[in-house]
Amino acid sequence: MAGIEPNGLALVLFAAAFAACCLSFFTLVGMFPRSARPQSIAGAAGGVLVLANLALLVILLAGVILFAHEMLRWTSVVVFGGLIFLFIPAVFQVIPDAWRDSRSGLAVLGLVQITALALMLSPLQGFTAS
Repeated sequence: MAGIEPNGLALVLFAAAFAACCLSFFTLVGMFPRSARPQSIAGAAGGVLVLANLALLVILLAGVILFAHEMLRWTSVVVFGGLIFLFIPAVFQVIPDAWRDSRSGLAVLGLVQITALALMLSPLQGFTAS
């Protein structure tokens, strides 16, 4: 594994954060346009949750790109990022629609995004710099 990517911990953090990005993307893409939103998210509170998750997604994606640029080989980013993007729709399909398309589901998605951001900014990344 060290021949492929010497910074294994950073690769795991990248994989977790990019998986959260992809899962967020697939969830939020179904919320636009506003008329396509599920009934449970149609109100103002649902709209705020969607916009908050969208803002978190943009921040998380920027963080993932910066993290990958600073900590990983570009070949590792391309290969592992591609595999994650290829297989995350299967994970997305496992989550029940009633859960994904609810306010509580969007709140949990926001927590997942915040957790992924915290993982990338954690003290662990200082130990992985080479």
